[in-house]
Amino acid sequence: MFRILLVIIVLVVGYDAVVHQGTYTREAWDGITRLTHSAVEGAKGIANRSNAA
Repeated sequence: MFRILLVIIVLVVGYDAVVHQGTYTREAWDGITRLTHSAVEGAKGIANRSNAA
């Protein structure tokens, strides 16, 4: 099952790279990066508040 999902992902990313010059993949990656950055900053803020208390 995992192999089939991996093959599908590779095909979708490859199609996007060839047909759309990676636009959708790049947008998805940017979204994931922003979400991760936001989560890290939130965790840092919580840690700072708990250390200050």
